[in-house]
Amino acid sequence: MRRASLLVLFLTVFIDLIGFGMVIPFLSFYAREYGASGVVVGAVVGVYSIMQFFFAPVWGRLSDRIGRRPVILISLTASFCGYFLFAIADNLAILFLSRIIAGAGGANIGTAQAYITDITTDRERARGMGLIGAAFGLGFILGPPLSGILSAIGTSRGLTGNLLPGLVAAGLSLIALILAFSVLAESKPPGVHPRSARPPQFDPRLWKAVGSQGSLTALMSGLFLTLIAVAGMEITVTLHARDRFHFAQLDLAYLFLFMGVIVGAIQGGLIGKFANAVGEKRLIVIGALSFSIAFIAVPDLWSIPLLYVAAFFVAIGQGLTYPSLTSLVSKAAPISERGSILGFATAVGSLARFIGPIVSGFFYDLGGPRGAFYGAAGFTILAMIIATTIRQPVDKDPVETAAAEVAAGDPTIQSS
Repeated sequence: MRRASLLVLFLTVFIDLIGFGMVIPFLSFYAREYGASGVVVGAVVGVYSIMQFFFAPVWGRLSDRIGRRPVILISLTASFCGYFLFAIADNLAILFLSRIIAGAGGANIGTAQAYITDITTDRERARGMGLIGAAFGLGFILGPPLSGILSAIGTSRGLTGNLLPGLVAAGLSLIALILAFSVLAESKPPGVHPRSARPPQFDPRLWKAVGSQGSLTALMSGLFLTLIAVAGMEITVTLHARDRFHFAQLDLAYLFLFMGVIVGAIQGGLIGKFANAVGEKRLIVIGALSFSIAFIAVPDLWSIPLLYVAAFFVAIGQGLTYPSLTSLVSKAAPISERGSILGFATAVGSLARFIGPIVSGFFYDLGGPRGAFYGAAGFTILAMIIATTIRQPVDKDPVETAAAEVAAGDPTIQSS
């Protein structure tokens, strides 16, 4: 494993995602300041995920053609522009535009995962993928309180609440861009190119490749169901905590901080040891079970300490499932299509994050907290059942795997 490259990639993603964590939790508050209705707030929040749905496969396929490094640099530039627009937004139109650009820029996770896949063995893969998850977790640990402090400082001086958080987020993305430009080396194996220039979500060949492999189909389904539940939970937990426990914004920040610390600890160091001990398949089952227990329990909790216990189980589920699923996706994907398929998986996740709040809101309107959380539990239980059907792959050396594909005449590996 190229530890220096992993460290640089982690820092690049981490710095960029601090900016993401600064914006996302309080975006609805800023939108409300500009007179947004509930539907418009949902659109402002959801457009980010829709842009990721379209752009994650594009970045992944492009990274298979021109390399991981230039794609990461392009996407970080877009993130910088999006956060800067967010900072100066004084109406809904600019705010909406900022989320469109930031969503396109933030769709580089599949490329980052492909970079990790390039420089790790199968045995190291879950730990490498965990670094990306840890960057997410730590971004949410540091982002929300930093945003709250900066917003309070700005409003106390007569500035809009989004100005200082947006400027700092843009500055952090610029630092990540400079760091990646200066230090990050190219990782894409030479002589490996995708056969088609078509983006994966519009590429029938790639759809056929995913559909023809039962393991990839199951993994994509499990990822989709899990993230629908998680995305919906992020909305319903806020509603439930406000309605039942009278949480203010700072109380919610503490709750998400608590979960972020746990997720960061698991994905930042423990996930690799867990995967080597029991395998990613069992980790997915354990994580989905942890999610299900928490979702079923939450509607009947009336004590704040018990709410934190449920949040602990949610964090365990989140810490285990996502890196394990993406690790297995990378192992199941042909070496020449890893960037494309991981980008495809990121797009599937983005679509789930867009649909999740809508579905959860429907269940909340239909049956209140029980409807929303029991519905989420239904998704995670189904994901757990699917996970039991997945075959845990045997660890292989990536160089030997590439050589075997070439020797077998794999049509997806071509010279330029």
